[in-house]
Amino acid sequence: MRRSKLKINNSAQEQAQAEATLTRRMIIMGGGGLTMFGVLGARLYNLQITNAENYIALSENNRFNFNIILPSRGRILDRNGEALAVNTPNYRVVLIPERAPNIEQTLQSVSEVIDINADSLKRIRHDIKSNPGFIPITVQDNVEWEAFATLNMQMPDLPGIIPEVAEGRAYPNGGVFAHTLGFIGRASADDIAKDDDPLLRQPTFRIGKTGVEASAEKQLRGSSGRLKVEVNAMGRIVREWPDPKDAANAGEDVFLTLDAELQRYAAQEFGEDSGGIAVIDVLTGELRTLLSMPSFDANLFVKGLTQAEMNRLNSDPKRPQFNKVIGGGYPPASTYKMAVMLAALESGMIDPKRSVFCSGKIRLGNRDFHCWLRKGHGPVNLRESLQHSCDCYYYEIAQIIGIERIADMARRLGFGQSYDIGIGGERSGIVPDEAWKKKRLGSSWRMGDTLNASIGQGFVLATPLQLAVMTARIANKRQAVTPSLIIGHDIPQFNNLGINLEHLAFVQDAMYSVCEEPGGTAYRVDSLKLGGLKMAGKTGTGQVRGISKSEREQGVRSNNNTPWELRDHSIFVGFAPYDNPRFAVATIVEHGGSGAGRAANITRSVLSETLRRDGLGPRSETVTKTQAL
Repeated sequence: MRRSKLKINNSAQEQAQAEATLTRRMIIMGGGGLTMFGVLGARLYNLQITNAENYIALSENNRFNFNIILPSRGRILDRNGEALAVNTPNYRVVLIPERAPNIEQTLQSVSEVIDINADSLKRIRHDIKSNPGFIPITVQDNVEWEAFATLNMQMPDLPGIIPEVAEGRAYPNGGVFAHTLGFIGRASADDIAKDDDPLLRQPTFRIGKTGVEASAEKQLRGSSGRLKVEVNAMGRIVREWPDPKDAANAGEDVFLTLDAELQRYAAQEFGEDSGGIAVIDVLTGELRTLLSMPSFDANLFVKGLTQAEMNRLNSDPKRPQFNKVIGGGYPPASTYKMAVMLAALESGMIDPKRSVFCSGKIRLGNRDFHCWLRKGHGPVNLRESLQHSCDCYYYEIAQIIGIERIADMARRLGFGQSYDIGIGGERSGIVPDEAWKKKRLGSSWRMGDTLNASIGQGFVLATPLQLAVMTARIANKRQAVTPSLIIGHDIPQFNNLGINLEHLAFVQDAMYSVCEEPGGTAYRVDSLKLGGLKMAGKTGTGQVRGISKSEREQGVRSNNNTPWELRDHSIFVGFAPYDNPRFAVATIVEHGGSGAGRAANITRSVLSETLRRDGLGPRSETVTKTQAL
């Protein structure tokens, strides 16, 4: 019984101890739990209260992106507001690489709808490697509407592909203004290195590459904007948040001094011929026409030329891509005689009334220098020498006054220099003298070089624009007129020409006799057909190859029957009205023969139309864009 009681007591103690142990464990666990909840609570407080703004901002950055907005490019217009370069819808396809799990497969699928050639694929792959994955890569611009619509319907099966309507560039006149306007294209590595504007790093952005598009790039470009977009977990845009403060700023319009209708008229007059023409206001220097022919369609460069199209352009003997009116170097031929005439008058070393007998050639050493008229002109004075374009007269006076006076006068009239009119590619030409030959050829100047230069041959080279400037300065008489192309640029302050006004009037009168008096090399009754308005001018025939002694003995007098590329250049310069000059024109027709022919006819016609459009006669029927293309 005692044992039984003892067992009962032991059992009670063990139970009490167990309960005490359990209670301690519960207290410890409860305390730990409370501690844990306290830590979590503090953390939640920190997240939701103390640092709420920071984490909200981080969340916003994860949920929202900013896309760059490309600015609308400014237009290029003529002096009357006609659009020469405009923006048009561009249906294009872009690829966002990071959204395409299998880029090659995606491109293969797209190529089943639009043609992606090998060069394009190479460019696309290069762009993908060169840019972050979120940057849109242009797959193709100017996609046909049917293909564009098809790709839109197939978008669910083309991850990363986005058909979009962007802004393209178009030139309504095709090739009539191509050399002047230029065209746009993708920014090159060199472009990006020179310009830190982030826009240039956008693969879909285009900048001016040549012409006014390039020279007025900053004015035309505008500035970028940004668009806040909401994206989902896959990075797709689900909502846009436009803000007027973030809008892009469109580029400014650029106005040119050119007259679009007159330019089209000149292109129509040129037809299939090759060469250039410049029309300049002799009072302001503004260019009304600046045309190089034949031309090319700048729209093809924007859309992308095929290799076959590029090969055709490059192989064309008339060089349609070359801007002849500012970049072509041609012997000015007899149009240079005005510079020689003025140099002689300014020197005081000749008597304008004294006659020189032209027998058809002169002898210098063991070489004959021929006049263009084989039988000779007989006795001619200074005025008559220009009217009949007697070469022998200029051979004689050139030996008297020397090459340095001739070269100095040529430079004063605008030869040997380029003019920054804003399209690049201008050639300065060559005004040869003793120093030039020594530096360029390492040889001494000879009298034969002087005789060649006196008739605008030999080493002398000039552009049609330089010939127009020379003619404008002679017509103006007082100021050294310089050409301008872009309205709004600083108006040039012309320097004083510094030539005796009586001497300039003498040259003007001699040029008048060329066009308006019988015996003149460009004489026509009522030349301008504008109710009595008169003009002054000068013909020129630029030799491409000399006629050898043996050819002369065989009766060859010109290169008219040789292959086209060996024929002489046809050159003419003129201004009108004679008694109150307003416009000067210079025309060169490559391999067009005598200056009294093709070039003179084009110049008369264009000069007449210029005067009509300026209110000095009835205007002709407007030349449409289609007619001029």
